[in-house]
Amino acid sequence: MGDLTETALKDPLECFLGYQLRRVSAASMAQLTNSLARENFSPVAATVLLMIKANPGETQARIGRALAIKRANIAPLIAKLENEGLVTKTASDGRSYGLICTAQGKATARRIKKIMADHEECAFNTLRPDEQDRLLRLLAKARRQIAGERDS
Repeated sequence: MGDLTETALKDPLECFLGYQLRRVSAASMAQLTNSLARENFSPVAATVLLMIKANPGETQARIGRALAIKRANIAPLIAKLENEGLVTKTASDGRSYGLICTAQGKATARRIKKIMADHEECAFNTLRPDEQDRLLRLLAKARRQIAGERDS
């Protein structure tokens, strides 16, 4: 019986940083999606909940802008979190409402953050801690540049 192993295709995009970032992101998000499924959360909903927990009293609009989520998309996410008893609205400035996590929301956020931390450990454990720190700083710097934000 012959060897059926295929040779790898030449990848003409291998040398492009953006291409590598997209490939890493796609693979990482697919794994994270599977990990968060046990909490019945998508990565976006999980991120919104964690952002609300970290910023109690902030408005839906500010949370959406911080995460680059369109208003039409953030509203149903907030409604879902509210319907599940994870988030509640509180009067903010007379026109808008601030968002806060309920006790159940805080507990869920802790579990989600642990899932995300475990995912990060698994996904990036081939990099030394100093390499992970440097990569994180460089990616944040590139993101700020692309978004037109001031570099800190």
